[in-house]
Amino acid sequence: MKPLLLALLISISALSLLADADLSVTVEPSTTTTIVAGVRRSVFFTVRNNGPDTARDVVLTATASSGDVIGACATGCPLNDGTLQVGSKFVSIEVLFPDTPGDVVVTASVTSSTPDPNTTNNSAAVTVHLSPNPDVLVSLTAPFKTDLSLPFPLTINTYNLSAVFAHDVDTTVEFRPDVAVKTLPFGCSNPAAGRVVCHSDVMGQGGVPAFVVTLFAPPSLGTGQIDFTATTTERETDFDPSSNTAHASTNLNPTLYVTTTADSGAGSLRQAILDANAATIAPTIAFRIAEPSQTPWKTIRVASPLPAVTARGVRIDGGTQAGFFGDANPDGPEIEISGGGTVDGDGILIQSCSAELANLAIGGFLRNGVSVLWSPELPKCPGLPETQLHHLFIGTDPTGTKPHPNSRGIGTSVPNGNDFNSTGGATNIHDCVISGNTFSGIFGLSGRLNISSNRIGVEAHRDAPLPNGNSGVFIGVGGFGSDVGPGIFTGSSDPAFGGNVIAFNGETGVAVASGVHDVGIRNNRIWSNRLLGIDIGLDGPTASVRGDFNATITSPVLTNAHYDPISGKTIIEGDVDTSGSGVTNFTIHLYASDAADPTGFGEGQRPLGVTTVFAPAEHFHFEAEGDLTGQWVTATNTRSNYIGFAKPAPEGIEQGFLTQTSEFSRGIPVQ
Repeated sequence: MKPLLLALLISISALSLLADADLSVTVEPSTTTTIVAGVRRSVFFTVRNNGPDTARDVVLTATASSGDVIGACATGCPLNDGTLQVGSKFVSIEVLFPDTPGDVVVTASVTSSTPDPNTTNNSAAVTVHLSPNPDVLVSLTAPFKTDLSLPFPLTINTYNLSAVFAHDVDTTVEFRPDVAVKTLPFGCSNPAAGRVVCHSDVMGQGGVPAFVVTLFAPPSLGTGQIDFTATTTERETDFDPSSNTAHASTNLNPTLYVTTTADSGAGSLRQAILDANAATIAPTIAFRIAEPSQTPWKTIRVASPLPAVTARGVRIDGGTQAGFFGDANPDGPEIEISGGGTVDGDGILIQSCSAELANLAIGGFLRNGVSVLWSPELPKCPGLPETQLHHLFIGTDPTGTKPHPNSRGIGTSVPNGNDFNSTGGATNIHDCVISGNTFSGIFGLSGRLNISSNRIGVEAHRDAPLPNGNSGVFIGVGGFGSDVGPGIFTGSSDPAFGGNVIAFNGETGVAVASGVHDVGIRNNRIWSNRLLGIDIGLDGPTASVRGDFNATITSPVLTNAHYDPISGKTIIEGDVDTSGSGVTNFTIHLYASDAADPTGFGEGQRPLGVTTVFAPAEHFHFEAEGDLTGQWVTATNTRSNYIGFAKPAPEGIEQGFLTQTSEFSRGIPVQ
């Protein structure tokens, strides 16, 4: 070896041998040194390398005089991947402190393979005092809005954060004295107007079950709000008294009462709509009809069309009747609005933003049972206002078993764009019975529809026929972005949540006009409609349809369906064209039906599940639980268009933001 190179290596080796790093550990001032017993808390330290060189193989070890250090540092953990340059490192050590009050010493020590010229500062300790006092906190939960004179829940939660028991825990809640108490849980009392006291003899760590008090909202608006203040005390001194007080409030809806079944005059529905339209603050129209009737429900018979609902944010809720008088009709709504088969108009006409209509039976009108319309005379609704239609019986009596037909069930004509950036507010239709109408159940001439958890063409409580004369659902040329079944706005892809029952209707189950893009139709039960289960373009069976950006969405082709006795599963296989679509993943929804559709194309009586095909692959394999021999299986193909915040599962939303579903495939029998 050359003398110069040898000298250089000796020099480098000498420098390495002479390298040192002065490590030190200090307690962070932010460490809390007095806490309650029996909790997990972090203790904070700072490890500093004062130099002059980089410290190698740095290991931190933490110990506690009682309790347990959580994590690898209890036995020694590499700090900063074992290398600490000149500077400091913040360290958090989590400790499970014991249940017994007292002092716990937490120590952090650091070592390194690099020589340390001063090891006296390589450890630091902090004494944490565990308080002998319990730490009770209280919280209140009240509904955001409440109707005048109607009951509502107030939930009182009390917790003890400490392992030290609290005794004789009393929570006093005070509120407006004109708020009456309806029901009290065990342990609660109502010693005075506007006051409820709930008592627990003893409370360990974690608290006791919540107290749910049912209150009556006051009959008058007053300040328009009910404020609640809860204060909790216990026999012992509380560790943190600031958490022993909580506040909540509920807003009172200005309420107009329908108190008579009369067609007009004071207390009538007609007058309530007129008054709501004239109100400066959107009210609730509630029902409080005490008149005797021959049926469990109250029927409002109108001789001419009711006024259109034009005020923004009006809520009309027949369920308020049960709040006053109990649930007299467990089969359905307590309030029926009847046109008697002679009124040439809509049952309820909504021409406003953000209206809500619920818990009513509406039948006997020569136009739509419910119409949602927009006209240029109305002020533009800001944002994406949505109309809520739910728990309605449209076209049936209030038991959901007899037809009381309207011309159509629900009709919409609302402005809507044809892409993501121009879509209008949706009409959300869920948990309704829409059956027995002369023409379509839902007729969406224009406007985005979210249709979920409805029964369309069947009775309310069983799958017996009660058909609409035309399609169960029609989505017209302005229906871009609609969902029939679970969707981003209507629920998960679980077939038990959000799917509709659409059966026995006089034409198509779900009809979609030609040229309407991004209509998702998933996880519904569709069967025994006179025409196709799904018809896109209104032209009979179509192997492929145009989706967004003219991408072709093709129905799957099932190639094999057989029962495998070894696995106890039914095996279904098929192919789908994934070319030319502009997207990479396709969701195949599979269904089983008792019988084949006369056309040979699909019915979807029972959802079986989903499988995903990723382009360029085209074949799919699906296994359904149980023996489906003798049944007919079919499938649809749904393309997801992930726009904006939406991303494919599992990172994002399984169905994307906008979807396009094909028609049903040709059905094949399970062998």
